[in-house]
Formats: sequence, C-alpha cells, structure tokens
Amino acid sequence: MKHAKLSTDFKKYGLKESNIPEVWEDGFRTTGEKGTFEWWYFDAHLKDGSTAVIVFYTKQYNKIKEPLLPLITINIDKPDGSSIVKRIEYNKDEFSASKESCNVQIGKNYFRGNLSEYEIYFEDEDLKLSAKIKRTTESWRPKTGYNEFGDKNYFAWVVAVPQGHAELTYTYKGDTAKTEGSCYHDHNWGNASMVDLMNHWYWSRSEIGPYSVIASESISADDFNNESLIVYNLSKDGKTIVDNEELVKAYRTYGKMDSKHNKDISDDVSFIYRNPETGYRYEYNLFRKKTIETEDLLLSVIGSKNIKYKLAQMITGFDGIYYRFTGIAELKVYKNDELLESYSSDKAIWELMYLGKA
Repeated sequence: MKHAKLSTDFKKYGLKESNIPEVWEDGFRTTGEKGTFEWWYFDAHLKDGSTAVIVFYTKQYNKIKEPLLPLITINIDKPDGSSIVKRIEYNKDEFSASKESCNVQIGKNYFRGNLSEYEIYFEDEDLKLSAKIKRTTESWRPKTGYNEFGDKNYFAWVVAVPQGHAELTYTYKGDTAKTEGSCYHDHNWGNASMVDLMNHWYWSRSEIGPYSVIASESISADDFNNESLIVYNLSKDGKTIVDNEELVKAYRTYGKMDSKHNKDISDDVSFIYRNPETGYRYEYNLFRKKTIETEDLLLSVIGSKNIKYKLAQMITGFDGIYYRFTGIAELKVYKNDELLESYSSDKAIWELMYLGKA
C-alpha cells in the first residue's frame, strides 16, 4: 500500500529549514505543461458585507493531462444575494510567469507581489477590477509544503498571506464599488491529478480576535489508504505560535446529504490542538450557515449537460463537487483545562472538495 505524508525533506526541494517561505517560493513552480497544475488564490471578507475570491490558474486542476490552458475565475458575492461570476480561459501565448517571485500575467490581467504586498488586476467587457494587498501576518508553509503520495507524486502549497488587508475597486456594467477588508492568499501546485490522490478535503481560514487560523484535513484516495493529512497554523498578533499538525485532531458532525449531488456535508467541523508538554489546548470550531458556491467539476470541464457530459459520467464514474461555505468560527484557548480566552467571528470561509465517492 502506498502512503501519503507531509514531507520534512527540505534539502530535496531546495528549501531553507524553516516554516517561513522566501519570495521565490510564490513564483512559478511548474512548467505549466502536461502533467502539472498550479494556481494562485486570493479571498477577502469586505466591509460592505461581500466576499471575493480570485484565482489565476495555469489550467484547471482536473485538466492535468492537457497542455497550458490559462484560466481566471472571479466570484464576488454581495450581501443582497447577487453575485458577479467570471470564468475565462485564455490562449497559451497569453500566459507568462516569473520563477523569482509572484508575477503572473494572463492576457492584460496580472497577479503580482513579493510576500509583503500584492496587486491583482482584471478586465473584460463588463468588469474592471483591481486589488491592493498588504500582509499583516507572516508568510508560512507547513514544513516543506509538499504532501507526497507514494514516491513520485505531490501536492504542494505556500501560504504567502495568511492574513492581510485588501483594498478592492471594481466597475461592473457601469456601476463602481470601492471597499476594503481582510484577505488571504496562497499558492498551490502539483504533478498528478488530485482525483488520483485525494478523496476529499475540508479547508478553512478564519480571523478570530487577535488570532488567525488556517486548518485543513485531506483524506487521501483509496490507493493511499485513505490517510488523513492535516495542516494547521495558528497565528497571534501577526506571528505563528503553533503549527505542529501532529498535535491536531479533526472532528466533524455526522454529514447531511446534499440530495442534488449525492454528497454528505458536515455542518460543524473542529480542529483540536493539544500539547501535553505545555498544557495548551486550542479548540477551533466552524459552524456552517450558508453555502455560497457549489460547482459540478465534470460540468466545469464539459461546459454543459449535453450528451458528452452524460457519456463522461457513465465512462468515468466521476461525480466531483466543490462547495464553499461561510458561517461562524470559534476559538477557545485552554491551559491545563482552564479556559483562558474565547472568541468568535462571523467572517469565516471554508470549503469542501469532493473528488471521490462520499
């Protein structure tokens, strides 16, 4: 049986033995060609009550066998229930990226930065958007950042901005909005289809009182023994204070079935960090209030529910679904079982990615 693990071999990947990345690590880490995928992700909770998610891809992660096929996705969800949604593919020759730092160009659009500050720009026929980002919590990666599956395959990430401040300005169909708020940016890449590596994962990030939290649990595919891979970072006042995933257990409430997509979703997810040497325990809980995005992954590849879509379902059996949620996040801090601090926030965002069967 092959195994999945978080690598600690810093020399293998040419990294300094630290949990703080260097500027080049947010640069272009693959070739963009067949057998690779890569993306740069940004999300923000804004003072006007809206949320924004912007992603620049070398290609969609379920098109790993395809050559370079640049893609930009944008989701802006407003408090009145309306949304701005963009999903645009570009030609190969419209993509360029630097290996020295984050400097990704797709058409006239760009995602640029140096771990401390970033700029994002997007423009099409009815949306013009710009974002300016300043990091407020130190950059981080879990050990090497490489989750290894067997001897050759990996899925990697760097969290360039665990927490930051964003200024967002956009004009959509003639109406202009300018707002600001808290934000997050990370960068992922890999050399194998995640469908082959993962069954599913829950990923979250929250800002709660003086703390910011990044927590996820990935369950590997059957070929890798359905092993649990946990990533955990707890920062306070801009500095990482704990990030040893070996001291963390993930828990979920019994799943409720989404009958439309035949997937079970847990309303509550918890990550409990316990350090027997220091006596500290951090309880991080998520309570789902709203599903803000649901995406049929096969449909996103095919484009419409046509005969090709139905044939692909029959032949592959693939029924992957992506969910994005908002709700309440709660953090409780204990020492020797005495409650020291307790915070809650309604500015939590997390996701559930199903790549295998529920």
